[in-house]
Amino acid sequence: MKNTEEGFATGQQEHEKSYSKNALIAFIQKLWDTRFIRFLFVGALNTLFGYALYAFLLFIGINYLWARVIAIIIGIIFNFFTTGRIVFNNKDNWLIVRFVLVYAVTMSLDVFVLKRLVEKINLNEYLAGALNTIPIALLSYLLNSIFTFKTIRLFKKSTEDNS
Repeated sequence: MKNTEEGFATGQQEHEKSYSKNALIAFIQKLWDTRFIRFLFVGALNTLFGYALYAFLLFIGINYLWARVIAIIIGIIFNFFTTGRIVFNNKDNWLIVRFVLVYAVTMSLDVFVLKRLVEKINLNEYLAGALNTIPIALLSYLLNSIFTFKTIRLFKKSTEDNS
């Protein structure tokens, strides 16, 4: 399936790549060529960065909702560069506008759910932030794949000219 190859799973270059003669290093290099593996690595890095910032802001006394919003806003810039360059191999800085729109949607949902987890279910603010992070990160990847970097297509383009 071409969409899988283009978008979620691979992200490999058209040209042949040379790999290390060391089997372990070659294995790691081949794994790194898979977009999904890069997504997992960068997603973990971005998640760690965002949650560490959120926890730090809570620690210094900032309200949990403001801490989340501030962590997300600062995280957007960090995430744009790591996701764009490492996961999607894209250095087009103009895509930040679409990236920010995706984050506006995910941040709104994130804060909405976080508020309910803390105020309605009485979850600890740290635990609520941690639980909310993974689903929001996955939604962000999906929306960025479709809307920002356009590596996943929802509809197959017709090859015939209908004009």
